[in-house]
Amino acid sequence: MRLARRIWAFLTSPDIYWRLFSLLLAVILWLLAAGDGSLGEAERTVTLAVEVQNLPADLVLVEEPEPVQVRVRGLSPLLNRGESSISASINLRGAQAGTETYNVEVSGPLGIQILSVTPGWVSVYTEELVEAVFPVTLALLGVERAEFAAGLTPRPEVVTLKGARSVVDEVDHVVAYVNVGGGLGAGNSFPVRALDAQGRGILAVEIDPPQITVELKASESEETREE
Repeated sequence: MRLARRIWAFLTSPDIYWRLFSLLLAVILWLLAAGDGSLGEAERTVTLAVEVQNLPADLVLVEEPEPVQVRVRGLSPLLNRGESSISASINLRGAQAGTETYNVEVSGPLGIQILSVTPGWVSVYTEELVEAVFPVTLALLGVERAEFAAGLTPRPEVVTLKGARSVVDEVDHVVAYVNVGGGLGAGNSFPVRALDAQGRGILAVEIDPPQITVELKASESEETREE
């Protein structure tokens, strides 16, 4: 009882009372500012991209899940401040290659209620992740002497492509465009591109290494002169 009286006396002392009142007033003003002048409850719909979680290491996502519409409710200040923290995800743990449908899980900060998710289930298409080794073909720019072009060798001579099986199967050859008109420097590197049979670029593959260097071998006549 004495403790309760002491606490009450402490809280009702003029100095503490006005400090608490100022703090409460500041909180109310902050809530009003965050809620665009309103402290009332509101509802709104937000569009969220669906995050894919726990994708097995031997699979690759070919088609991204469609966005979902999420209906939420909460105090206007909380919605304004916390809307960006709402997230949607699907769990692909144990997934098999092909098309499968997954439940969309939505989470949000404290004080924001999730009313509905449309659609509640989304489909994704995955394929087996494969690797393939391709030799690097040099596409030379700025080269006039054929013997000079013949003496160029890519380093490394082969690269590894990684991606969905259907995408890797489309790759016909791998090329590096090398502009040697201004000479070859020791530190020059050139990007590698994967192309299909029609010469169109294929972007949905990972190339390792993504860049190569070139080495100029000395011709036989030059080697003879040096001797």
